[in-house]
Amino acid sequence: MTAIKTDSLKDLMAVVNSADVGLVIFDKNYHIRIWNLFMVNHSGLSTELLMGKNLFEQFPDVAMQWFQDKAHQCIAQKKKLLCTWEEQPYLFKFENSRSSAKSAVFMYQNITFIPLASANGEIDNFAIIINDVTDIAASTQQLDAVVSEYTHNRPKDS
Repeated sequence: MTAIKTDSLKDLMAVVNSADVGLVIFDKNYHIRIWNLFMVNHSGLSTELLMGKNLFEQFPDVAMQWFQDKAHQCIAQKKKLLCTWEEQPYLFKFENSRSSAKSAVFMYQNITFIPLASANGEIDNFAIIINDVTDIAASTQQLDAVVSEYTHNRPKDS
């Protein structure tokens, strides 16, 4: 199989920006290096505005200790790390834009941390991918409520 060659970073960024997931790349000090179109659309903040800025200064509501612990674990182990909405409902409190999950006030997110090695093998940067899982979270919560109601109102066996 022959690899397809791309001529420019512009082509790569076009692919990154067309993905229906958030993609953010950080350096080890949590400065934003890449902020894709999904993130622009949901945050309302441009890539140009955030480039080189510290995540926690720009987003003081981010769970800093949780995020730093996950990033450190990802970098130290040099392995991807998945965090589901059940562990942490969201990283960025974006509005719910899913019409099928009207009951959700915010976007539930699964976050994948990915270590990024430089040419010398050192992890100098890491990425996060944000998946909007609001539909899944809302459905799960509705199902849990039905099961809870059923088990609470169920007649006791004698």
